[in-house]
Amino acid sequence: MLRIFVWPVLLSVLVLTGAVYAAPAPPVISVVKKGTDKNSVSFDALSVSGANGRLFVATLQNDLKLAGWFEVSAPGRGGSVTLSGQVADVGSGIQSSLRVSWPGKAFNWSKVSTGREEIRRQAHTLADEMVRLIAGQRGIASTKIVFVNRRAPNNADIYMCDADGHNMMQLTKDNVAAVGPRWAPNGRDIFYTSFVRGYPEIYRLIDYGRSRKNLAPFKGLNTGAAVSPDGAQIALILSYEGNPELYVLRIADGQLTRMTKSSHGVEASPCWSPDGRSIVYVSDVAKTPQLYIVNVATRQSQRLTYRGGENVNPDWSAQGRIVYATKGAGGWQIATIDPRVGESSCVLVTTTGGYEHPSWAADGRHIVCSRSSALYILDTLGDPAVRLTNIPGNWMSPDWSDR
Repeated sequence: MLRIFVWPVLLSVLVLTGAVYAAPAPPVISVVKKGTDKNSVSFDALSVSGANGRLFVATLQNDLKLAGWFEVSAPGRGGSVTLSGQVADVGSGIQSSLRVSWPGKAFNWSKVSTGREEIRRQAHTLADEMVRLIAGQRGIASTKIVFVNRRAPNNADIYMCDADGHNMMQLTKDNVAAVGPRWAPNGRDIFYTSFVRGYPEIYRLIDYGRSRKNLAPFKGLNTGAAVSPDGAQIALILSYEGNPELYVLRIADGQLTRMTKSSHGVEASPCWSPDGRSIVYVSDVAKTPQLYIVNVATRQSQRLTYRGGENVNPDWSAQGRIVYATKGAGGWQIATIDPRVGESSCVLVTTTGGYEHPSWAADGRHIVCSRSSALYILDTLGDPAVRLTNIPGNWMSPDWSDR
């Protein structure tokens, strides 16, 4: 059955409406792994002292490798990028005085950080600066990932961690069904669906969960909240008029605009385009769950995918591609598509099954997704998948922040 983050709620709808269908042939999608050249980074000229200094360097090295544009040189081998200077313990923190050099260019980095969290944050910031200045790309080390830990069908909570899997925090402690966490553009607020009052409602966790606000207390199903790029609207799935349909809610005054009218289908998993003019969503109006795109201004929808037994969980990157989970003969895999081109642009990111719930990183290169109760980071340019955390749990439905 369709397994998107709202599907535990919508499954009963399909059963009641008798939506039974046979899966079509597996998708015909090419697998492209073009790889990328990496800048070698030497730490030979860097003096490091104390446990805090070693924590900083280890975090920085891991961030650079995860970014995909760098590799850390073995001691004594040198590199095209050189870090010199020193990182020294100072009380409960560090003082860094560094110089990062590469052919014809360099920059200095001097900071004082206190406490383990600030030390790691400084390393993340330096890694992102190196990605920006040396590779000319967007860094992701300072970003965060929000996700669900599902302990039982009706027992789950929202968690968050850094992009490298460390600094995990539990944001809710409701012990009820919780699904579909999505970041707001400010990188601090999170929208999600909770059954805290016994039925599905959309909440906004403010400032990493310091407070919470109910945004959609409508009758029936309230789920699938996705925030527009300007932070002014949310796309959501409501059933208060009968069938689960796609709506847009203006946050300031609560004004609702209905986007779809498909009395014989179910809509789910909305996600905004980078310019805020369109929304990609899932509908089974054609008997199998497929991706559709609706123009927000005209409210006209167009089907995007036809191949694959089921295509679900879409997420639209700032660079314009949509990632989604597709089900074929080998099970669930992750694919991307350029909506301006259509299915001829489809590319499989994975080669084995079991991957679901994909979400883009801000760099438009990496994807976080779930597999076998764990979270993985995929690299669309060919680096091996990285397991995000080894902490026991049933981790699912991740969403990667833009900042």
